[in-house]
Amino acid sequence: MGGLWARWRRRRGRRGARALDPGLRARVRAAYDEGRPIPESLARKAAEAGDPRGMTVYGIGLGERGAYAEAVHWLGKAAATGDLSAMVVLGTVHLDHGELREAERHFRRAADRGHAGARLALRQLRARRNGSGH
Repeated sequence: MGGLWARWRRRRGRRGARALDPGLRARVRAAYDEGRPIPESLARKAAEAGDPRGMTVYGIGLGERGAYAEAVHWLGKAAATGDLSAMVVLGTVHLDHGELREAERHFRRAADRGHAGARLALRQLRARRNGSGH
């Protein structure tokens, strides 16, 4: 059993996130946690290195400049790692584009994991569907 475990860990290590240098990691964390802007090139570097926060920050930036398909791609990758913020942002992007089922799916995933903002978004989405607007 030890041999299988060791092979899995080696394969996983090759596919996992590459280590970010401490300066980039700090900038991405500040962008993610505090909304501090960083250059798109740095966010992309972190995203391409497999950093979930980097993927989220990069996806948000892409969405803000109108690169919808690319934003959905990177936010989806971050959401697949379990990043709750990415799930909520991805739901919001879909909602903004009138894709209510997709929006609900992403909000539900985050809400099921305890994200209060996602629960609120689900209530608002239901109200929108019911025509109450509240």
